[in-house]
Amino acid sequence: MRKARSYHATSGRVTDEMKRRIILIIDDNITNLKVAVDYLQAYGFEIIVARNGATGIERARFARPDLILLDVQMAGLDGFETCRRLKANLETAAIPIIFMTALSDPLDRVKGLEAGAVDYVVKPIEEAEILARVKTHLALRELQAQLQQQNEQLEERVRERTAALEAEIAQRKRSQEEKEHLFDLVHQQSEQLRDLTNLFVENQQQHNQDLAQVVNEEIGRELTLLALRLEQVRQILVKQVGLSQALNEVNAALDILQGVRQQTQQVTSELTQLPSNNQSLLANPLLNLSTREVEVLQLLVQGRSNAEIATLLVLSKSTVSTYRQRIMDKLDIHDLPALVKFAIQHNLV
Repeated sequence: MRKARSYHATSGRVTDEMKRRIILIIDDNITNLKVAVDYLQAYGFEIIVARNGATGIERARFARPDLILLDVQMAGLDGFETCRRLKANLETAAIPIIFMTALSDPLDRVKGLEAGAVDYVVKPIEEAEILARVKTHLALRELQAQLQQQNEQLEERVRERTAALEAEIAQRKRSQEEKEHLFDLVHQQSEQLRDLTNLFVENQQQHNQDLAQVVNEEIGRELTLLALRLEQVRQILVKQVGLSQALNEVNAALDILQGVRQQTQQVTSELTQLPSNNQSLLANPLLNLSTREVEVLQLLVQGRSNAEIATLLVLSKSTVSTYRQRIMDKLDIHDLPALVKFAIQHNLV
């Protein structure tokens, strides 16, 4: 709407405090036009006139007035048809229309309202009445415009809030997917650590079984040979002959015993020592960490803060801090860079 001077309602004097409103008057009677124009101009309204319906429609589209005063009885397009066409056009549909009519039949007035008018005044026009109706419907239009603006602002806020909620939901979805991915990684690495431990146990068992077989086969064979030698010594001594030969057999038996003693020591030593690859498994410091500590460790070396880890693992921040300190103590590591280096060395990242 155009901004201009406003008016004082009783004196007709224009002030600088209110907006100046545009009114389009469509009437083919020059006398009626002059009366309405002179009176409304005196109250500070900007007036546009049209002498027929077609011209009025074009001027309404061009000037976009705040209100239209429309005569019912005109040559060519009458007021009813003019009103219907104005309401059918999106550019002018929202402009309030007041009929000016000399028709006294209530059906004609109803017809005008059904065509889209908001009100009517009866000719001959009473100046006070037309002013009151004009002011009322301009105020109503202003309220409608404010309501529309508020609705648009509300819709914009709703759109912004909806977009924010959608972004938040998408972020939560991404966080959940990331959390599930991290848990999958932790689970896989925990399974790998468990598999390595099981492999260590299996290797140890197989190694012990192999050593037991060596003991049974090698030492058993030597003991059998020793028994034969001693039996020969016994028989020689029983006959009390061949004492020199008996001495040789005893010496041979002693040699066998010495060999058995050495093999026994070797087997005992091997049974108390693990294979080198199993020793490295046992020496893996990750075996000292619990499953939850491994999860916290992996998230730490990925650069996650205590708050993020607490959210991902559904823990309190103080609990995460406790896990962090416990991991440092078990691994004998004193700062985060050293922890990252350790993780790289053990293929955790």
